[in-house]
Amino acid sequence: MAFLKTALWTLSAVGLGIFLATAEVDGRTPLEHMQRTWKHTVNPSQVDRLKDGLEDTLDDVKEKLGGASGKLPRERITASDRDAVNRVIAQKKP
Repeated sequence: MAFLKTALWTLSAVGLGIFLATAEVDGRTPLEHMQRTWKHTVNPSQVDRLKDGLEDTLDDVKEKLGGASGKLPRERITASDRDAVNRVIAQKKP
């Protein structure tokens, strides 16, 4: 019975995908309608800002939940800081 239920859902999802990609409604496919609407209503900078905020929040949550489980802390050193440290180390070598 579980196999029959899984097969039915899979066929339904494939059928919906085929409909969205091939059937024409007002001269365009439903997928083209969705893409056009998305491009006209969504500002890419807002999506990037939201994505960056979510990634930072996810990192913070993982950090808090992980505790001291051996994970190294995030490194917040810039490339210029790293170069300065490397120069100091190179001067110290005999």
